[in-house]
Parts: sequence; structure tokens; C-alpha cells
Amino acid sequence: MREASRGQVLVGAVLVLLIAAILVPLLVFYSRREAVWTQSQAEKTTAFHLAEAGIEKAYMAMTVSTQTWENIQAGKLLSGYQLDTSYTDLSGGEYAISITSGPESQEATVLSVGRDDLDREVRAIEAVYANSVLSGTALYGGGSVEISGGVNVEWGGIMSPQPITLGSSVGYPQFWSASSITPFDSDPSPPNCDSPSCCQWHSYSSDIPPAPSLDFASYTSSAEAEVPCPVSGGVGGSCYFDTDQTWKNITDTSGDSYYIDNGHSLTIGSPGIYIVGSIIITGNLNLPNGTFGKGSPTMDIPPLAWKQYCNDWSHYQSFDGGAPASFPGLDSGYHPSGLTYPGSKIAFNGLVYVGGILNGGGGGGNGNIYGAFYVVGTTTMTWNSGVTVYYNDGAAQNIMTTGVQLSRQSWQEKVMSWPSGLP
Repeated sequence: MREASRGQVLVGAVLVLLIAAILVPLLVFYSRREAVWTQSQAEKTTAFHLAEAGIEKAYMAMTVSTQTWENIQAGKLLSGYQLDTSYTDLSGGEYAISITSGPESQEATVLSVGRDDLDREVRAIEAVYANSVLSGTALYGGGSVEISGGVNVEWGGIMSPQPITLGSSVGYPQFWSASSITPFDSDPSPPNCDSPSCCQWHSYSSDIPPAPSLDFASYTSSAEAEVPCPVSGGVGGSCYFDTDQTWKNITDTSGDSYYIDNGHSLTIGSPGIYIVGSIIITGNLNLPNGTFGKGSPTMDIPPLAWKQYCNDWSHYQSFDGGAPASFPGLDSGYHPSGLTYPGSKIAFNGLVYVGGILNGGGGGGNGNIYGAFYVVGTTTMTWNSGVTVYYNDGAAQNIMTTGVQLSRQSWQEKVMSWPSGLP
């Protein structure tokens, strides 16, 4: 009996030793590999942060002056930003940067590559920036925005740091607000965008860009240079005005600027106007109940207009006969070109800046806008029918500002090696 017991103990000891002989090397192996994996992850993180630093450095370089931005748009490569320089101003490694124009007008593509100081990990980031201060935005309201009744906004979004109020739940365009968007969301608590993909509206958003800083001196000079002005009453016969204005039955397709200074306002009367160019109104803009537009231009549909219609794709298809069968997703590379649409009853064709408030409503409207609106005060557009604002991408791209104000259009990681021309 004692012999059997001793035999069982011996077998158990052998089994324990056998298991230990198997497990201990495995534990040692995994312990060593964990150290290697941890080190590798640290190196990857370092390389990624270096790539991010390159994106920031490129942003600073592009915004240093308007001339620098113009050089980039003209295809002139910046020294030190052609993957030709290794920057070592940060600890942990180095990074290199490329800046090129495009893919769209007034856009630039930044490619930043980071490498850790052991030369074992490389991470890269690509970002696209646009200088169009109202890029994709048909109406930027500095104050609250109210859109209701039969008013439509096409091809571009509505953005405001203040509340946006809509007369009903609509499927287009995109809406961005740092406050509430009625009837979608009046609660600051998440979720603050439409489900499931946040493609149409964003309330209580921290991504609202600052108001654009227009180059009023340049717009003044442009208005003063238009002599004789199609509208009587301008100072010295130019399109610079220093009194309240009421305009009707005016057509001007010159593309020049109008400037109404010192807080004076503009009221449009029947039978309406058609003006191609920039209109700067330092006071209020009053649009009537009735006819206020009479132009019939062929309007260019922005290549990215389709992004405004994720929740009403069939409506966009009425503008684009070659559109996919369903909404392709905001990250899609869909990029139609050459699309146009016949305009009618157009009053403004270009930038419209309103330093005061925009008043529009009171029954049926009979006019449309093909432009980019920037309203400093409140915006009220409440006609019960007949008014559409079409986003004019060209007008937004050509806004004259006192500096370069870039907005990021896209950001994504790229898989690539360290530039071959660098050590």
C-alpha cells in the first residue's frame, strides 16, 4: 500500500515537472515578445505623432501669407515641402512633408511622413485643405437662421454658430450649428447628429469655423472702379454707395462689385434685379413678397453637391442623370463634372455679404439666388413658395479675405515607406 502511494506521488511530481518544462519557456517567450511588442507599439505611436506634427507644420506654412497660398495654387513647390527635407525639431524621430495643389481649385493636399529614431516604424497622414471660407456652404449666418415655408436651399449647406430653425423636417441640405437645430435636436446631450451616419445635420457642434474675414478694402476699390455704375446714386458715378438703396429693374452682368457702406441697407423691389458679381451690404438686406429676380443664367452644379442629399437621394438625381442608384456615402470618390442647371428668376449671382440682418418673407416669393450668402446678423427667409438659394461654388472660392483661412476637407492615414531621396 505504501509502495503504491509512493508511486502515485512520483507520477504526480513527474507530471508537474513536465508541465513546468512546457509552460516556463512559453512564459519566458511571451514575456520577451511582450516587451518587443510594447516597444514596437511605442515606436509606431511616436512615428504617428511625428506625422501629425508635419501636418501642423504644413498648415502653418500654407497660412503664412496669401502670396504663399497663391504660389501653391499656381503649382510652385515650396522648398522644404517636397519630401526633400527631414525635420528633426521634435524628439523621438523625424518627419518629411509634401504640399501640392488640388484636388480641387483653392485646395491643397498635404502628405506628412513620420519615422521613429530607430528607423523601424514609418507612419504617414494625408490631409486636404481648402481656402474657400464658405466651402460647401450656401448660407453662413452669424446670428440665428430661420428657413421655412417654400424656401429651398440646394447644392450647399447652412451653417451658424447660433440656432437654426426649419419649418419642417427636410432631407437636404446639410445643417451645421453650434446650438440647436429645430426640429431635429434641441438637447445638448449626445447624440447630436442624424443616425446612423451623421451625414445631414450636426447640432451643438464644436467644428463651426470662425466667421470669414473679408477684405473690405479690396471690395471697396473694386466698387469704386465700376464707372459708370448701372445703378444711379453711386459716389462719383461708381458702384460705391453711402446711402440706403432701393433697387429694381436692374441688370448688370459685368461681374464687378457693389458696396453699400456705413451701415446703410438695400431693399429690392419689383420687377426685380439680376446682378452678377459681389454685393457688400454693411446694413440690412430686405427681399420682398413678390418679384425680386429676373436673370436666367446657366448654373454650374458643384462637383460635391451630391454630399448634401444623403437623406433625399432621389431629389439629387433630378440634377444628375448619371448619379449612382443610391447615396454612395460621404467618403465616396464620386466626382461628376460639367453638370449644369437652368436658372430662372435669379436676383444675385455671386457673393452676398450682409453686415446687418437678412429679411425675406411675407407671402409668396418670386426670385432665386445663385451665390454664397454671408449674413452677420439674423437670417429670416419665410416665403410660403417660390424661393430657392442655389450654392455658387465659384463665388465661394473667389471670396477676397485679409488672410488665408483654411478648413480641412479630409484626413486619412496612408501606407508608404520613408521617402527614398532622404537618408
